[in-house]
Amino acid sequence: MAAADFWLSDEVLSAFIPVIVYWVYAGLYTAIEPWCENYRLHSKEEEDEMNLVSKETVVKGVLLQQFLQIVAVLLLYQV
Repeated sequence: MAAADFWLSDEVLSAFIPVIVYWVYAGLYTAIEPWCENYRLHSKEEEDEMNLVSKETVVKGVLLQQFLQIVAVLLLYQV
C-alpha cells in the first residue's frame, strides 16, 4: 500500500472531513457575524457577560477533542 493510497483512503477522509467541515463552518460564521447584528438573541454586552470561558480556552478544548476524535476513528478502523 503506497503512502498516497493511505492519505486518500476512505478511513482517513472519514476521520478528517468532519474536522475540516467544522472549521470551514466556524470560519464562515465568524466572517458573516458582523452583518447579522439585527438577528442576535443576546446583545454583544450580554454575550460577553455570559461567556465565562475565553475563546483561547474554547479553541484549545475543541482542538483536543478533535484530535482525540481523529485518533479514535483511525484506531477503530485498524480493528
